[in-house]
Amino acid sequence: MLREVTGRIESPQVIALRPQVGGTITQVLVADGAAITAGQLLFTLDAAPWQAIVVRSEAEIARAEARSNQAKLQFERAKKLVADQVVSPQVYEDAESALRIAEADVAATRAALVSARIDLEHTRIVAPSAGRIGQVQAVAGNLAQANGPAAGTLLAVLNTVDPVDVAFDLDEAVWAKLGDQLRQAADAAGAATHAQTAAAQRAAVRAVPVRVGLSSETGFPHVGSVRFVDNKIDPATGTIRIRASLPNPAGKLTPGAFARVQIELEPPRPVLLVNERAVLAQLATRYVLTVDDQGATAFRPVQLGASIDGLRVVVGGLGPNDRIAVNNLSKIFFPGMPVTAVPADMQTLANFPPPGPAAPGAGSADSPAASATAAGSAGSATAAAAEKATP
Repeated sequence: MLREVTGRIESPQVIALRPQVGGTITQVLVADGAAITAGQLLFTLDAAPWQAIVVRSEAEIARAEARSNQAKLQFERAKKLVADQVVSPQVYEDAESALRIAEADVAATRAALVSARIDLEHTRIVAPSAGRIGQVQAVAGNLAQANGPAAGTLLAVLNTVDPVDVAFDLDEAVWAKLGDQLRQAADAAGAATHAQTAAAQRAAVRAVPVRVGLSSETGFPHVGSVRFVDNKIDPATGTIRIRASLPNPAGKLTPGAFARVQIELEPPRPVLLVNERAVLAQLATRYVLTVDDQGATAFRPVQLGASIDGLRVVVGGLGPNDRIAVNNLSKIFFPGMPVTAVPADMQTLANFPPPGPAAPGAGSADSPAASATAAGSAGSATAAAAEKATP
């Protein structure tokens, strides 16, 4: 069973580019709306203050290592003297403690150098992933501040665009059917534990095909798969949020765009399809006009399902070998009225508009036997159309 809903194209990653260290912006190397590759250099900050911290940290390491070497010599000397009982054990213990402190100072200064080098590297802002940049906020010469993720200076926003997500909502009833399908998949996989069941259901979710079409496109040319299902139903709307991932190598799918989404809730199965024009209504009853081998018509109530590309699913009341009238049904006034059926393909009829009015001399409602044809041309001069339901 196919379900069509509406959704929005979204970027799976929206990255706010902010500096991790402060400084004057020295270079802006990206333009508004530019396509970006992962690791591309985008902005630079004044590195001189951070380079000075690196040099100072290196000097601190040299000083700490010298102190550590001196403490080690004193420790070795005290160790020998205490063995010869020349000095008290307290002298040895003090020398050992001084050595440990000196070694810790060396480790601390080395860690400070690593941190200083990281800060120096942060003066070069690179793209964390490929995508497309938005409006560039950074201006060379301005001061960029780094006061946390919320208060830091915003340089630009990067959206990943290949792949993209399409986000849409399914109502509770539809989600229940999809949930049944996932549970059946888990049972078929022989899942015994909760973890195995969850893994089987995740695999089944990813296998659900999702087709997407933009408002300017015909049909659903973009195909992807479900990658996320929310863990709760929104009580305000009675829907659950779903996201599917779509390849977007050409960049045609733009985040924020409206999308038509078709999701397959059940595996494909044979169904009966009839042309939408063949379905008539009388109060709450839907019916079609069947045509028997003698050309006599009859009213046949039917139970209908979904509409698919100009065709309607018939779930009850009609068989695959039944012939039904399609065109010019208003000319058939009563059950049993004879018509002449001309076979045509039901799918072909779905792709053409109904025929125009009958030409002079063609069969009509006043004729003893109105003509019933399923010719595909819009200019047909016949009075009706008939064809077998398409399995």
